[in-house]
Amino acid sequence: MTGRYFVDSNVWIYQLSDDEPAKKERAGESLASMRHKVISWQVVNEVCANLIRKKGRDEVFVRFAISFMLDSCELAAFSQEMLENASDLRARHSVSFWDSLVVAAALEAGCDFLVSEDMQDGKRFGALQVKNLFAC
Repeated sequence: MTGRYFVDSNVWIYQLSDDEPAKKERAGESLASMRHKVISWQVVNEVCANLIRKKGRDEVFVRFAISFMLDSCELAAFSQEMLENASDLRARHSVSFWDSLVVAAALEAGCDFLVSEDMQDGKRFGALQVKNLFAC
């Protein structure tokens, strides 16, 4: 898939877990086909927290997951401007605090698509379009 893809935490969690095989397969196929993937520190933190808390993974696996994500993606910048843009997004689009940070990071990184299960498939934030890999 061409373009720049910001990959949200839920996609990585499915890829790194075995409890939902169909979603794991879909996430893996999609990640493999994306030529240019972008993530933020927030995504890395959310994935690690969920792997520990909800999936019961140990620190060895968490370190593997960190390397797996960072070695295959560009890391979006974190800045005061990005935080201010997230605030504007919350006011204009009524998105959650955490989702607004993801959208702002994707926009700042110049992404074409935001791959997330948490937002409506096809929703647009300017030039950024949400793609929900798991939508029916």
